[in-house]
Amino acid sequence: MNDASNKRNLAADIFRGLGLWILFIDHLEPNFWSHFTPGQFGFSDFAEIFVFFSGYINAGMYERAFAWGGPLAALRKLSGRIFRLYAAHIVTMAASIAILAFFAARGIRITDNTLYLWIQNPPEYAVRTLALFYAPHWYSLLPIYIVLAPFTILVINSLRRWPRLTLTVSFLVWCVAQFPFTDLAVMTRQEAWFFRPIAWQWMMVLGAASAMYSDRIKLAVQSKWLRLAASAIVVGSALLKIASLARIHLIQGSALVVRLVAHDSGKARLAPFRLIHFLCLAILVAAIPWDQNKLRKSRLLTMAAVLGRNSLPIYCVTLILTIFGNLYLENSPSGPLLQLACCAAGLAIMTAIGFFASRTPYNRNSLEKDQRSSGIH
Repeated sequence: MNDASNKRNLAADIFRGLGLWILFIDHLEPNFWSHFTPGQFGFSDFAEIFVFFSGYINAGMYERAFAWGGPLAALRKLSGRIFRLYAAHIVTMAASIAILAFFAARGIRITDNTLYLWIQNPPEYAVRTLALFYAPHWYSLLPIYIVLAPFTILVINSLRRWPRLTLTVSFLVWCVAQFPFTDLAVMTRQEAWFFRPIAWQWMMVLGAASAMYSDRIKLAVQSKWLRLAASAIVVGSALLKIASLARIHLIQGSALVVRLVAHDSGKARLAPFRLIHFLCLAILVAAIPWDQNKLRKSRLLTMAAVLGRNSLPIYCVTLILTIFGNLYLENSPSGPLLQLACCAAGLAIMTAIGFFASRTPYNRNSLEKDQRSSGIH
């Protein structure tokens, strides 16, 4: 067993930072430029990457806590993490609802009706928000992190002792989650829990196992045939997506293929085709010989890493910027140039806040100790 978090932390921060940029572009509607993000060329997107890296980085964090101070130290880190995630989620939801209410009073709305369910009964939905039973699609990632946080620390401890059993049980739970009978009523009303926790726990477990047994995984991905198979699946899925965008008749006529290429298809349950596509991408990425020094020389990747290190506040800012962007784009004539300007403005604000956050004393000390604490940190 090997804690790879120290060796791979820079790459993890880079991927999370790139994901935050792409998340903002993907969530703007209408937006011509969202057709060119990675999620448009495969079945999975950055949601899988965020949750995977949450498990990956948490494995290193909790293992160090266990080594330094035993279970009590790990529980202290867990409680601190849950508090930060919950506070960030509630503050973001409150700010977003306030913005939506301000513009709704002036007749300016976003077409997503789930963002306005609280108008029916504000006191009830305030309670539902606090209880995590009201968190529309855009806001459903942090609740998953909050609920899975205690589960993650148990899984990491279990992976240390019984790795095969832990992976088998987690996989079987994911299989069961593919069936609708596991859904709660709040999920079917699309008010909260777009991401089904018992399905997405499998992605977090995979991330934790990848960190704890990185040496074995690194050896496995050197297989030529495994990389060829992964490449074929990634290229094939990209061709299917491109064909769907080009509206090729053969693609449009196949019900199965239409389902595969539909926007966010299978995302709620982490469908098998999304999982396989992500694992193929992960195999190809893991096979790359990452050079930390070369990564640091790229200004773009350095900026992405800054966002990744401060991903919790940047993620919350991204959601609020998305509200402003969609309110503007959906209620005014907008073409590709104006949409590009909105994308550029949002990315610039996110990056500026990331650099500001990285210069605070707390973050400077955290960087020196290399103790990044979560997937959306």
